[in-house]
Amino acid sequence: MEQNPYAATATPVSTPTGTQIDTLDVSDRWKQYFKGLQKYGGLEGQLFKAIPKGPERLAAAKEMAPPMSAFLLAFVFGFFYYLVKGMWKKGLVLALMTFMGLTVVVTVLYLIGGETLAGGARYLGGVAFGIMAPRDFYSFKVLGDKGWLPVRPF
Repeated sequence: MEQNPYAATATPVSTPTGTQIDTLDVSDRWKQYFKGLQKYGGLEGQLFKAIPKGPERLAAAKEMAPPMSAFLLAFVFGFFYYLVKGMWKKGLVLALMTFMGLTVVVTVLYLIGGETLAGGARYLGGVAFGIMAPRDFYSFKVLGDKGWLPVRPF
């Protein structure tokens, strides 16, 4: 029986430890965010999802909270924030994806008579950059992902 060359490998991917995160050239707040993500299962957050609702889950969510400045700067500057952080490939693809998505949303809103909503839709691109920036920065710095794909599994 032939083996599938496209099948996932059985060897686990090694994840960096806390000491490797400490050596990164980022601020202490970013290191705290990276360690919190790592502690609770990385980008997928499998260990976080297993925590029952209550004070423990709230404490874990605080550990995993990204710096607010990352959201605000990415919201305002979009692609240029990604460019400064060295993630220009992801920023370019995300900019193209948001442009195409917003074009469709605005067109549909104009067709159904929602001109006011269409005017407010311009902020959705900034929201997309703001939400994706911390996750992309984690995958860029900690996991070493320098690819083009900005959208990762949630």
